Amino acid sequence: MSSQVLFITTLLSAISFPCAVINAQDSSETEYNLTVLNYNVFNGFQGGKSYHECVKWVNRLAPDIAGWQELVGWNEKRLQNAANEWSHPYAVTLKGGGYNIGLSSRKEITVISRQTSGFWHGYLHCRTYGIDIIVCHLWPGSRTGQLKEASHLQTLVQTLIDEKREVILMGDFNAHAQTDADWLNKQKPLIQRRLPSDSKRSPANRFIIDGQWNFDVMNTILQTPLIDIVHTQFEQSIKSPSNDQSLQLGSFPTTILGHSNTPKLQSGFLERIDFILSSPKLSRQITEAAVQRNEPVLEIISDHYPVVAKFKVTSP
Repeated sequence: MSSQVLFITTLLSAISFPCAVINAQDSSETEYNLTVLNYNVFNGFQGGKSYHECVKWVNRLAPDIAGWQELVGWNEKRLQNAANEWSHPYAVTLKGGGYNIGLSSRKEITVISRQTSGFWHGYLHCRTYGIDIIVCHLWPGSRTGQLKEASHLQTLVQTLIDEKREVILMGDFNAHAQTDADWLNKQKPLIQRRLPSDSKRSPANRFIIDGQWNFDVMNTILQTPLIDIVHTQFEQSIKSPSNDQSLQLGSFPTTILGHSNTPKLQSGFLERIDFILSSPKLSRQITEAAVQRNEPVLEIISDHYPVVAKFKVTSP
C-alpha cells in the first residue's frame, strides 16, 4: 500500500470513528410511554363499596404509576395486595393506617421519605422510573396551615430540580390555581356553600376574600419550575374556552354527593383541587393530560375525578 493510500485510509477512519460513536449514542436512547394516575378514592373506596369498579377502571387505563389519597384504614400490605390487581407489583404507603396516602408502580419504588411531621396528612417522596414522585394531600382546615405545607413542598421540589432530578408532584391539594380564576370565581353556588364556615375563620385563614378565591397556596408551589400540565394541555386544545368548557377542568365533586347529584347542580360546585405537576423536561414530553370525566363509572367510584397524564419519555 502506498503512503498516499495509507494516509487517506487513516484519515477516513479518523473522520468516521466519531460518527460511529455518535450513532451508537443515538441508538442507546430509548423512548417509552408512561401513564401517570392520581386519584383521591373517597374514604377508602367508600369503605370498599366502589373498590371493584375502581380496579376494573384502572385496568382499562393501565397506568404505570399511580398516586392515591384517602386510603382510609389501609396499610402498606393492603395496598400491595390491591396493586397486584392492576399489575403494579410495587406499592408503598405513607403510614401504617389512618387517613393514608399511597403510591404504586410497575417498576421498583425507592422510598426517599415519609413526611408527617408538620403536616395534617403528609406526603410520600419516592423514586420510580428514574423520577422523583411526591404524592401529597394538603390540609383543607386553614390557609396558614396549607401555606406551611406548600412552602415545605416548594423547598423540596426546588432542591430536587436544582439537583437536576425529574419531578412529579401530585395529589389532592385542596387549593386552587390562579389560572382557573376566571371560571372559578363565577362558581357562585360553591362560594355560597363555603362562605359561612370560611367567614368564621380569622382573616389570615380565609380562602375566600371579598367574594373571590385566594390562590396563594398553589402560587407558592408554582414558584418552582413545575408545570401545571393539565392546564397547559387544556389551553393548547381550546384557545378561548367558554365557561362551560372551562368546567371540564373541575376535579371535584362528582355527582355522588347529595348537593351535586345532577349535572345541573354539579355545574355550580365544580372546582379543580387535584393536580399532576411535572418538571420542565417531563412537561415537554407530555402527550396528554386531563381530568378524566368521560365514563359514567367515575361518578360512583369517588367524589373526586381522577387526573391522568401521559408522557413519551426519552431516556439514555
